[in-house]
Amino acid sequence: MLAFLSTMKFSLVFDKSGDTLPFEVVYNHELFEFFVDQTNKKLQNSFANDCTLYKNLDQRITQLHWAISKTNEVLYDLVSKSFVQHTDLENYLDQQFLNKLHSDWVFSHHHDININDSRFSSVSSRARLGNILHELYPDDERVIKTAPAMEKLGYIYAYEEVNMAIHRLEHSFTNLEFKADSKWQVFDNPFWDTMVSNNDKVNFSFGYTYVGRQYYNKFRFFDTKLECADHYNYETLEFAFQMGLEMPETIPFSKQAQAWASDRGIKLVAEQIPIANIVDLENKLFEYRKMLYRNSRDNNRAQIILH
Repeated sequence: MLAFLSTMKFSLVFDKSGDTLPFEVVYNHELFEFFVDQTNKKLQNSFANDCTLYKNLDQRITQLHWAISKTNEVLYDLVSKSFVQHTDLENYLDQQFLNKLHSDWVFSHHHDININDSRFSSVSSRARLGNILHELYPDDERVIKTAPAMEKLGYIYAYEEVNMAIHRLEHSFTNLEFKADSKWQVFDNPFWDTMVSNNDKVNFSFGYTYVGRQYYNKFRFFDTKLECADHYNYETLEFAFQMGLEMPETIPFSKQAQAWASDRGIKLVAEQIPIANIVDLENKLFEYRKMLYRNSRDNNRAQIILH
């Protein structure tokens, strides 16, 4: 096995493109070295996402672009503002853009639309909408908000979809599985009783895809007396890993879960084995999103390279 390093870095390197994602190990150094060692010995150190990210992401980018385009057909004539939309659809992966769009969507609800002012506007498209709203509202209701106007005009689905599409897009980069062709060729985990397992959000982990329940899962779902024998606490590992581009966070077990485990004399095991975080993720998030999107589109496989 490879020599242990107190500070370990590695990269996920994509075939053909040569794109590289840099990681720094934060937990379970020896276990991770063992995993890479087994991968090199038994397989070809080659992992695939099978275009899964691209298929989901392409659809979600298209949905957001449609929602913005459809909403903009009437939004400017209603409130004198419209949402920014891109011709290069990859730009929808920019979180700064998504944050600004979400803010614009939220504040667009606060506009007052004066039906009479719209009706008598010198802008024909605005006057047309004003006359439609005039027919749909009683004479004593002349000032309305954006969302009710969108609903009356038949645009509420597209308008609300701007918000929903933003959130779907943001969640596209969580829990991405990369697996070897022989994923199910499981092997014993010699560190199962000494490893760290927790609920932290990390960018690289060994996630829960095998059958059985971890101890923490049993606590959450009321098998607190451990009456069922379907334990799986990562005594074996698969040739696969999970990756995501979320903000890393430390999330300790609750006092209740810790007390239960202590009473039972067991070590809490969560639904992941945390391993590493991406270097400088916050500053390079847009770049890394595009990298994963393009390599998934091209079905490029990746290798784990230790430094």
